[in-house]
Amino acid sequence: MERAEKKRQILIASDEFLYRLGIKTLINVLGVDCDLFETNSYEELNGFVKKNTKLDFIIVSEGILLGYKSESLQNIKRKCCACKTLIIGKKLNSACMCDEFLLNSYDRKIVVEKLQNFFDEPEVSRYEDDPGVLSDREVDVIKAVAAGYSNKEIADQLFISINTVITHRKNITRKLGIKTISGLTVYALMNQLIQADEVM
Repeated sequence: MERAEKKRQILIASDEFLYRLGIKTLINVLGVDCDLFETNSYEELNGFVKKNTKLDFIIVSEGILLGYKSESLQNIKRKCCACKTLIIGKKLNSACMCDEFLLNSYDRKIVVEKLQNFFDEPEVSRYEDDPGVLSDREVDVIKAVAAGYSNKEIADQLFISINTVITHRKNITRKLGIKTISGLTVYALMNQLIQADEVM
């Protein structure tokens, strides 16, 4: 059941080296398997996103966003529409189009929780218009469930948290209307996601 997992692509954009170093350290502590990239200006960020449209996450220090910050961020999001963005700044900005906002004043516990949620949020329907279609990650989860793996084993196998596995399973149930493991196994077999000899 082993397969090569694509590393997540994360870009950290800040004009302060210590800022970037701190974020990289936190990402490492959280155990996120990723390729990390850094830029230290808005111009570098803009240029990098033009060339690398398959980024999964962008973490931006508010200080490098030019003029109207929300417009600067929208410009970046247009170039990399499938990636999630997190802004770190001094005050919440409701007009800012980002997936998560971290205040500089948050304590360690809140920062870690918000980063964990930012990286662990399932990739559901970001690439698909049809809410009934399973995402690639949901297919991975249903195959593992049908093969008899526990939530913990699936989390370890896919390099995600147990909470993320549970969320994926809820989304699968919602999309397919199938609540039992045996039902999911039949679905996986009928849709040729797994072979009969893979079922435990």
